[in-house]
Amino acid sequence: MPNRDHRITDEELDSLIEGCRNNDIQAQEQFYKGCYKRFIPLCLRYADDLDGAAIVFNNAMLRIFRNLDKYKNEDKLMAWVKTIIVNCCLDYMKKTQSLKFHPIQEEHQESISDKTDLPDDVTVKEIRQWIHELPKTTAIVFNLFIYEGYTHKEIAQLLDIAEGTSKWHVNEGRKMLQKRCFQKKQEKS
Repeated sequence: MPNRDHRITDEELDSLIEGCRNNDIQAQEQFYKGCYKRFIPLCLRYADDLDGAAIVFNNAMLRIFRNLDKYKNEDKLMAWVKTIIVNCCLDYMKKTQSLKFHPIQEEHQESISDKTDLPDDVTVKEIRQWIHELPKTTAIVFNLFIYEGYTHKEIAQLLDIAEGTSKWHVNEGRKMLQKRCFQKKQEKS
């Protein structure tokens, strides 16, 4: 019996996966709910609202259920699930947004510091909102790099862009966020 907050324990996972592979509706529902709480925030980083995030999540879960019998390495199941969800997020963005990635020349990249002195009263909600306000292409690359932990090489392959373009978008996102932090500091002064 899964716990009330629908997080899946290691013990439950084996049983649920076997049930999902056998098209057991209850096992699929429990697995869905367990994944929802964990991965809907990821979907919200790419969708404009909860409805869009739910569409992405549902498409990803459908893809997962359809391909679960092909998956063999249960030790890394949640990493596999996350990869599918990220790919569905990118598919959704490509369908609903006009994304344009322009190649960036190495000499046009300027490096900025990874460290930003955040004002004491900046909230996680504000940072998420600022990221959401970034240009879509920059936000996508920024999220993939910062939140999902993809390398520039992996991002380049996923989005069919140059590594330098990925680096530029991450730096551009950082600069824009640093500017927002600076503006917030100035407002407090």
